Amino acid sequence: MKIKGYRGQVLVIDLEKRTITKKKTDSQWFNNYIGGRGWAVKYLSDNIEQNIDPLGAKNILVISLGPLTGTLAPSSARYTIAAKSPLTGGIGYANAGGHFAPELAYAGYDAIFIHGISENPVYLLIQDDNIELIEADYLWGKDTWETERLIKEDNKDQMIQVLSIGQGGENLVKYAAIMNNLSRAAARTGVGAVMGSKKLKAIAVRGTGSVEVAFPDKFIKLVDETLDKIYADPAYPSLSYYGTPFLVDLAYISGGLATRNNQSGFFEDYENISAETFEEKYLVKSESCFGCPIHCGKYSKIEEGKYAGTKGGSPEYETIVCLGSKCGIGNLEAIIKANELANKFGIDTISLGDTIAFSMEAYERGALKKEDTDGLELKWGDEDVLITLINKIAFREGIGDLLAEGTKKVAETIGGGSEKYALHVKGMEPPAYDVRTAKAFGLGWATATRGADHLAALPNFELLGYEPEKGIDWFGSEKAVDPFEWEGKPRMVVWHENFGAIVDSAEMCKYTCFSAYAVKPEDMALFLSYATGIKIDSNELMKVGERIYNLERLFNLREGISKKDDRLPERFTKEPLPEGPAKGQYVELDKMLPEYYKIRDWDWKTGLPKKSKMEELGLVEYATKYDLIHDIDLEDDKDAS
Repeated sequence: MKIKGYRGQVLVIDLEKRTITKKKTDSQWFNNYIGGRGWAVKYLSDNIEQNIDPLGAKNILVISLGPLTGTLAPSSARYTIAAKSPLTGGIGYANAGGHFAPELAYAGYDAIFIHGISENPVYLLIQDDNIELIEADYLWGKDTWETERLIKEDNKDQMIQVLSIGQGGENLVKYAAIMNNLSRAAARTGVGAVMGSKKLKAIAVRGTGSVEVAFPDKFIKLVDETLDKIYADPAYPSLSYYGTPFLVDLAYISGGLATRNNQSGFFEDYENISAETFEEKYLVKSESCFGCPIHCGKYSKIEEGKYAGTKGGSPEYETIVCLGSKCGIGNLEAIIKANELANKFGIDTISLGDTIAFSMEAYERGALKKEDTDGLELKWGDEDVLITLINKIAFREGIGDLLAEGTKKVAETIGGGSEKYALHVKGMEPPAYDVRTAKAFGLGWATATRGADHLAALPNFELLGYEPEKGIDWFGSEKAVDPFEWEGKPRMVVWHENFGAIVDSAEMCKYTCFSAYAVKPEDMALFLSYATGIKIDSNELMKVGERIYNLERLFNLREGISKKDDRLPERFTKEPLPEGPAKGQYVELDKMLPEYYKIRDWDWKTGLPKKSKMEELGLVEYATKYDLIHDIDLEDDKDAS
């Protein structure tokens, strides 16, 4: 029996055999994994062999929706794309919004599982029940904007939703993104390179169906109540009006505006890249994902000058910092141009900017020389070098071939002591905020399953200026509300990681859940109960989140990513910020990790989950298959207390 909220069927595509199979959705997966991100890690864990080549035929690309996708639940237009990551070698997933996910839901599918490698480029066309693989040689080599335009023209349908890769994915840039709606990016962990390795250029979807919820009256009432809470959020006006660039201002005020590969948290050209400058000079209009009341997306255009004609979805906060202040670039027009190129080529702007920033520091310190860089002088603030490197990376030309591998591989290749300032966790480059000014975010980066990841936990709680009493109520410490303190943060991070896995599995935007906490676990439990007709309470829900996070951990452990990788670069743990409001701050990671492991019920010495925890979560088979279980007495953990 089909559960309400779900579509009831999935697609299994074998690109090598050119087969398309429809299967019923496994209803047991709802109770244990919900959808989205949970289904992705479940499918990959069940179907991918250990130690496969992420860019080989045995990797699987998963695209999965949640039970709220296509409903009126606020900000629930998201989807997860997952595979074994070519960037980290561990679990890889990315999440994006826009309008693609609801269209796939209306076509009648909960997920797409893509196996094998096509001999020639193809794209997948889904029109309700009609599904076919279309030859795509004519699209290969084109950017994502051209690809979307041509697919819409060929199908004589401007409403068709297109998911595609650009030259970044085709050329297997290890941090290539998958794009939809021109500027919405499933960016992180290199899922675009996996899609490129499969010679799958795009997925185009048109659906004419609907999504039915079990209790529509209760569901709509809950939607209205949630909207009221979103609109009452103190951050709503800024996020809605300016979009995420308003965070550039907040980072500057806190002393955490990452500058020159995080050598500083103070950028002297801050005003030139601020939200106010963006709004005054380049903002054209707001853009929204399907069903989102926040509309944080902004469309921008440069009318005159060197970059005249540059346009598109505005650079997000992460992009402004990573392609801006991290590289010493104080010209917002150059950043907007760099963002346009990254969107067209299909490249993650975080890893892209970080890798370029690292290469600039390596050049400054002598680990990279002019003869290594095609004659380019990789100097801070040189916008022409920035634009040139982006093009070289997308096409793997010259020095771009090395930089396309990501920071970790570049450092391993050039040596010269560069590993010390090669900023990555588990092989993935960090986002914009400097975690020396937000200790819970620092712990979250270190423990995130996909690498340096602000969204796995997103512990905004420490940044919202709450009174100490709320810190005690939520996480047992009055210091939990202070971003410069480390106490109370392990419990905060575990809670956010578990709930974050639920949010990504239900496929709701985290701005709705982790800004003013308009949707908390008890609210999400109601959304899922009213949508599916299956009653679930908040405690059960959080246990599902814990299961998902532990299964991701097990996937990483079996691929050789272990306790030793739950670390931060020394820049954040041993180099205090040199100036500004956060001067002297660093991340006391070694003080937080023991408590984090204890709360997780993972062994402090080995980082392996304990047998009792695996039994509780129903994951024993995954742990024992690769000997990833630790069966010890709790007394053995006294050194971790």
